[in-house]
Amino acid sequence: MNPLDLLYGAGGAWLAAALAGLLAGSRRPGLWACCVLSALGGAAAAAGGGWSMVYGNTGLVTPGGGPTIVGGPLQLQATSLAGVFVALLGLVAVAIAWYAPRYHEPGRGTAIYLAAYNLALLACLAVLAAGGIVTFLVAWETMSLACYLLILRHPRSDASARGAFWFLALSEIGFLLVVAAFVILSSKTHATSLDAIAARAHLAGGGWLAAAFLLALAGFGFKAGLVPLHVWLPEAHPVAPADGSGFLSGVVVKLGVYGIALFAFRLDPVAGAWPGLVTMGTGALTAAIGILYAMRERDIKRFLAYSTIENTGIIVTAFGAAMIFHAYRQPALSAFLLLAGLYHVANHGCYKTLLFLEAGVVEHATGTRDMDRLGGQVHRLPRSAVIAFTGTLGIAALPPLNGFVSEWLIFQGLFQGFRTGSDLFGILIVLAAATLGLTGGLAIYAFVRGFGIPYLGMPRTRQAAAARETGQPLAGPGLLAVACAALAVGAPVMLAALSRTARTVTGVTLGPLLLPGKLTILPAHADFSAFSPTYLAVFLVAACAVPALIYLAGRPRAASVSVPVWDGGMVSFKPRMQYSAMTFSAPTRVTFDALYRPLVSVRRASDDDPAGRSGPVHYEVQVTPLFERYLYRPVIRAVEWLADAVRPVQSGDVNLYLLYVFAVILLAYLLGAV
Repeated sequence: MNPLDLLYGAGGAWLAAALAGLLAGSRRPGLWACCVLSALGGAAAAAGGGWSMVYGNTGLVTPGGGPTIVGGPLQLQATSLAGVFVALLGLVAVAIAWYAPRYHEPGRGTAIYLAAYNLALLACLAVLAAGGIVTFLVAWETMSLACYLLILRHPRSDASARGAFWFLALSEIGFLLVVAAFVILSSKTHATSLDAIAARAHLAGGGWLAAAFLLALAGFGFKAGLVPLHVWLPEAHPVAPADGSGFLSGVVVKLGVYGIALFAFRLDPVAGAWPGLVTMGTGALTAAIGILYAMRERDIKRFLAYSTIENTGIIVTAFGAAMIFHAYRQPALSAFLLLAGLYHVANHGCYKTLLFLEAGVVEHATGTRDMDRLGGQVHRLPRSAVIAFTGTLGIAALPPLNGFVSEWLIFQGLFQGFRTGSDLFGILIVLAAATLGLTGGLAIYAFVRGFGIPYLGMPRTRQAAAARETGQPLAGPGLLAVACAALAVGAPVMLAALSRTARTVTGVTLGPLLLPGKLTILPAHADFSAFSPTYLAVFLVAACAVPALIYLAGRPRAASVSVPVWDGGMVSFKPRMQYSAMTFSAPTRVTFDALYRPLVSVRRASDDDPAGRSGPVHYEVQVTPLFERYLYRPVIRAVEWLADAVRPVQSGDVNLYLLYVFAVILLAYLLGAV
């Protein structure tokens, strides 16, 4: 038995769940049956992925032994690199299966949605288990189409149609680029299996390898959300259901990251440091742009979508730096940064899925995702607030949660840029680290806002004040919160497994150097730094427990008496006196005004009263993202112009169509005669 057998079980369970959802999801028992089958598939995938990480690559398997899919045989293989993503896929599937029965109401739309979701799970698994080009591409396109249906859960909504269109259009462009990259490698290596391509990559010239890698970086970058290919994320995430958004951010975006890692470290090892520099620079730019645009969002899910872009940038920055270290013959640091990037993949998949599911809980309880219409939810949704706070600590990279551990590892790798021996590349790597440092500081600021405005303070609307936690789906987010804590406290165990993955992919044995013992972690070199996340977590918990114990020990035993206190002369506090999401982020918006380029509109009851004493003052800000304004809108206008130009060709006249056919046949005849 090998990990592939468990993946067969996961695929079978998800296929059965898709059928159960389609046939019986319109009724409550069918909905539960679908989710139970989906959870079983997730458990099998998590186990298979974890086993793959330490087991290594299995042999290539061809079920049926012949051409079972269009264009070639079905080729499957469980690899150590894919094992990280498979384990994450399984964990997210289990969490969503625990979440969905309380989130969705039975109905025909729900039945179709659950069927599409489980088919998307199956397609993602097929992408990660693909052992050949044809299998990979067919599974990739199937995943895109299934995710399109997830986003289009409410097809009569204009916003849903727009988000689904952006996703599908950019996915198809990316798919064509990925096909081109695979065609180059296959034609130069005369192979279609991924193992054979990896073994024969040296047969392709350096120029062809570079072209294939750049095509793959751009093609997979559309799915991963790299700037400027990211525009589908803030359009699609808000309109998808909460569990669909969690799946898109926690898993589907990570498959774009997997594609980049597949080409960079297995299929297409390009000579020289410049491909790594391009990758690292793209990642650093993506991280900075993502968190800056997140700061201006009031919609919780759009805010989280831009945060996903930021974290994708962090991961890709680590991969790019790993490529540079490999080019400068620093294999230990290269393997270390690959390991750190994969660790951040797992961490981000957990806490970002958690936060999207919690956004669904808030919307379910209050009817809104607008931060400025929330507030005070820590008193009305207390368990949900604790779970969301756990995810917030993780994504803000604050100790002792898991995001801090993986980002610390990435920084420790980047700070060793001097080991390249090149002054230029050493400085550029440190500049990338500085960019991520700015990003990390802004992320803390952003998530103080992202948690504090909805959960703390006073309710700003009646709907927020009336929210209740009874009946809300908390089991799935709770599981992910436990996973976040486990990935932090149990970091040495996770790193031991990831070191096996890094050894399989790069051939470098990091284990003894990375984990010298006593729960301590070393960033590839013993003379640089050391860190123990387990001891840090225990210390912080103990430090927080001391004040609590002092309070409990010194608490007066007599009955307490409440008396009024001086509050600045205010008769009563009102929700409007609180910071709003926009005012909290005003310093950032002012500082980076050149990036945002906002359109500001101020309307008063009277132009003679600038202070607003005669009535309310309405202040509106509209920000069009830079890349949408200067890149995508001109392209859209050009396509519309071209469509108008060729519209007369489609006249509806049958005689004219016959003339077209005659002209094409005549042209083909003349070309053949030549």
